Amino acid sequence: MKLLGYRYNVLLLVILLFLQPCTVECHSNPKIGIIGGGASGMFSASAAGASLKEYNIKAEVHVLESSPRLMSKVEISGGGRCNVLHDTSKPVSVILSGYPRGKKELNGLFNKHFSPSDARTWFEDRGVELKTEIDGRMFPVTDSSQTIMDCILSSAKENDVRINTRQKVLSVKSSSNSDGEQTGFIISFLNENKEEIQEHYDCIILATGSNPGGYKLASSLGHKLTPPVPSLFTFNAKNQNKEGQVFHNLAGLSVQSATITLKIKIEGQKKKRIIEQDGPLLITHHGLSGPAALRLSAFAAREFRDMNYRGDVIVHWAPQFGTAQQIETKLWAMTSLAPKKAVSSVCPLMDASGASVIPRRLWAALVRESGFENDKIWAEAPKKKVGALSRNIAEFVVDVTGKGVFKDEFVTAGGVALKDINMKTMESKICPGIFFCGEIIDVDGVTGGFNFMNCWSSGYIAGTHSASNLSHARNIKTN
Repeated sequence: MKLLGYRYNVLLLVILLFLQPCTVECHSNPKIGIIGGGASGMFSASAAGASLKEYNIKAEVHVLESSPRLMSKVEISGGGRCNVLHDTSKPVSVILSGYPRGKKELNGLFNKHFSPSDARTWFEDRGVELKTEIDGRMFPVTDSSQTIMDCILSSAKENDVRINTRQKVLSVKSSSNSDGEQTGFIISFLNENKEEIQEHYDCIILATGSNPGGYKLASSLGHKLTPPVPSLFTFNAKNQNKEGQVFHNLAGLSVQSATITLKIKIEGQKKKRIIEQDGPLLITHHGLSGPAALRLSAFAAREFRDMNYRGDVIVHWAPQFGTAQQIETKLWAMTSLAPKKAVSSVCPLMDASGASVIPRRLWAALVRESGFENDKIWAEAPKKKVGALSRNIAEFVVDVTGKGVFKDEFVTAGGVALKDINMKTMESKICPGIFFCGEIIDVDGVTGGFNFMNCWSSGYIAGTHSASNLSHARNIKTN
């Protein structure tokens, strides 16, 4: 009787175990798993789904997003308007100049596989009308990021993409059969109920942006990482924003054509390395921003990191007028051309329309910084102070005391090393079946639509080629 009772208890235990929820989900159809539901992840999902239909493959596309929301960067881009692209009428070579890192590798992608014009056509074919602003930024005519989000989401759903939010991926590991042949990958993740699930995928697209978890996954699969550092940041100059200092009460003033320069000492060499950018420059409550400052932060991202975001940058407020010496000659001429005019009220550096290229309040601040009294007229201007003013125009030293954040946008320089990726397909050279797209790779652009262009192009190629992989695998099995 005791033996019978023991057997009964074992049988009951086995039945109860089988009734428990299974932690390994198995599906008969092949699957593509996309980790990350941001811009590049959702775009790649749509492309993968569309390609599977084109190849007539019965397969599934799953998006695993850890947060409750999709495409959060798309939502806040351009102040909620979504700077979706940069002027696609420009030559690709010009567009590529907006990438501090990845320019060479993107050349083939943009010219042969999915160009900026292809991206524009993709959106327009789905009913999104785009406009190009004077600075080259492109937006939907609705001026709403929701238009772009709805378009991508609609395309994904139309292509039967299964979207899962609140799914935190823990690990990705290769799977193999009894013969040791790789059969795909196992993704372990926590679902919205915090239950650990393991699911098999034939291909995986890593589209985690700058999330450290994504870098960890890539590294665990054998990929080398270029250490990520911030890019596209503003410059704090707290010392020069204090009361009585040159930038005090000047927040909001902008110079339309300025040059900002970082000079870097090279050990063992007298000559410094120069990184320089031109364009509009904006004075803020904290320091400097605007396109020129942001471009410098991007092209010198690692240099600023090495400086701990402290040091000097040089601003030329009127580069179209030449060097400090050339400007001094022009300023000194005012002693005879307008001798009775106050130095602080008359700036002789004017554009074609006759307007001063330096805003009036900034000019007055530079005059004061050069040692002039408020009522000093040009006829009484000392040669030494005119020289100081010319240097403050052409070689103004900004004491950078830290970095700020550009609006709500955050871009990193660094990521998965491009030498580990086949840029024609976005597939890993290290781990076949793994694809990459978007900001997780070591590509970053300046502000103006460049980073999204990388997302659309790399996402489209990763999606289509992951589907192509399934098609190829099916043909091998069939034959």
